[in-house]
Amino acid sequence: RAAIEVARAVGRGGVHARHDLISRVIKAMRRLDEATTLRGIIDALADGAAAEAVRLAVLLVDGEVLRGYRHYGYSHDLAPAELRIDASPFLTQIVGSRTASPISPAAPRAEATRLPFLRVLAGRVGLGMPVVVGQEVVAIVFAEGAARQPDEPGEPVWTEQVEVLVRHASARLENVTSLRTVEVLSAPSSDPS
Repeated sequence: RAAIEVARAVGRGGVHARHDLISRVIKAMRRLDEATTLRGIIDALADGAAAEAVRLAVLLVDGEVLRGYRHYGYSHDLAPAELRIDASPFLTQIVGSRTASPISPAAPRAEATRLPFLRVLAGRVGLGMPVVVGQEVVAIVFAEGAARQPDEPGEPVWTEQVEVLVRHASARLENVTSLRTVEVLSAPSSDPS
């Protein structure tokens, strides 16, 4: 599915735009592939996704709490920090459904009730995406960028690229976690009994 999403995004751009897009996707995916630690994978995801979004936040799931891990494009007072998952219906829905969810600018009154980092600016759209490992959400990536233009046939290309990176990071995290489990279980025991 990720490959199909990239192909659709590439097909929408001109020759130079397609080349740039593919180059960025490949570079980010290579960095994800080269990362051998859980932290390295999340860092590669954050950097790769930040190259496409105007603002980006990566939050790690720790039980019922989300912990701000990395962010780009936010002032210090708007950046996400530690908060409960249920502090926002938007975040609760992403964790509960394990699916990506868009968020658009709201009316001023409704926008004021959103968490500061979820307040999407006019002309932009936000996208919350879960990083899923073994059917569990381990992180949420929130990216914000340009909204769909009237002449665009679908969602903005940046949203598909970020989603591809999130999906690839999920697969890499699952792979590294499985590998570590196998290493631990297959290590010779030092217990002589």
